[in-house]
Amino acid sequence: MMLPALLLLAALQPVRYELDLKADLKEEELAATARITVRNASAQPAGELSLVLYRLMTVTGITNPAGAALPFSQHIVAFEDEPRRQANHIRIPLNPPLAPKAETTVSVAYKGFLAGYVETGSLYIRDRIDEEFTIIREDADPYPAVGVPSFRARRAAGLPEFSYLARITVPESHVVANGGELVNRTTVDGWATFVFRSRVPSWRMDFAIARYTLLEKEGIRIYYLPGDQAGAERVMQGAQSALRLFTDWFGPPRKMRGLTVIEIPEGFGSQNDVVTIIQTSAAFRDPERAGELYHEVSHFWNVEGLDRPHCRWEEGLASFLAELAREKLDGVKAIDARVARAKVRLKEQAAKDPRLARLPMKDYGREDIGDYSYGVGLLMFDRMYRIAGHETFCRIIGGFYQQYVAIGATTDQFAQYAIKLGGEPVKALLDEWLYSTRWLEVLNETAR
Repeated sequence: MMLPALLLLAALQPVRYELDLKADLKEEELAATARITVRNASAQPAGELSLVLYRLMTVTGITNPAGAALPFSQHIVAFEDEPRRQANHIRIPLNPPLAPKAETTVSVAYKGFLAGYVETGSLYIRDRIDEEFTIIREDADPYPAVGVPSFRARRAAGLPEFSYLARITVPESHVVANGGELVNRTTVDGWATFVFRSRVPSWRMDFAIARYTLLEKEGIRIYYLPGDQAGAERVMQGAQSALRLFTDWFGPPRKMRGLTVIEIPEGFGSQNDVVTIIQTSAAFRDPERAGELYHEVSHFWNVEGLDRPHCRWEEGLASFLAELAREKLDGVKAIDARVARAKVRLKEQAAKDPRLARLPMKDYGREDIGDYSYGVGLLMFDRMYRIAGHETFCRIIGGFYQQYVAIGATTDQFAQYAIKLGGEPVKALLDEWLYSTRWLEVLNETAR
């Protein structure tokens, strides 16, 4: 029995990438080969490997490990649940079908252009090939992603986990920034090849290309853009301080193997994985925006959410922790103002979107409204902190992380853990903010 197409993402999971990519910044074009090893994680044979690639990129050939050509098809299609987003959908028959728990490897040669997805409403995906700044990251599928053109299917499958070895070739005037271990850098005829190896398995690969300078100290690496040396020094100090603070509160981050912070231009969106933060320039250039760095650093104490799809309550936690860190590290009275802004914003959103009155935060993933968890979660954790007190709050967040970081946990497991330590007051809070929409009444309060 073969698996239906929309279950392929959950069935076949990437376990390793080897990426050879050359970025011609002047011509704004790339050419690459991605060698992808996948494992059948299901209990049934899989008869097809499905890949998704950026819409302006074309596959020129696919081979097996022996170099023999494999049949495949490719078509530009719309995502089944987001018709504004188009991608190249590649389908590779597996003959014989891949048995449960077995692995196979394919090499995908491709080339083309990268122009982002701003037109779909994803305003931060401005990814491009450009002499001033280039970014190659998971969000735009500039390397073949194992799966199908469906956000629903991706959310249901959860995040992949793979190791990688990447060889990125660029003009020798430029630097490639990545969170992995820099194995080698060679130059030939005006081109520089940077070879990176993943430090730990992750769910994404990010490569930023610019005229970077590297600042390195005590296991932290900062890649910064021209003119931002003072900001890089400040970010270095902020990252060190935040890591010490959160470690003191929650215990050591178990998956971290060094930290790399990569500056990217404003508007591209800050993100992180298990060892890397890509941070927009605001945190480098404006000391008042240090909270954006603290937000990303706090994510290293997140537990993988096993709900499928997940409501992303950890974004609300990170938003609260960022403001708490600003108060503790920078002496800025930040929380009250941020909470007040969040209340106003949520009132406006609730007036426009009836789903906020219908769905509790626990179910935001079901209808893909997890972005609301930034605000609702911020207010929930602010109240938890005030109800439980600093010591118990840190025991809840840190203890939950240390117990579940290796195996992941559901939202219900987090709630049970928090209630065990925080008692009835925390249970009442979660009933109001996580499991119901009664939190909407709180927005009309005039005092806290």
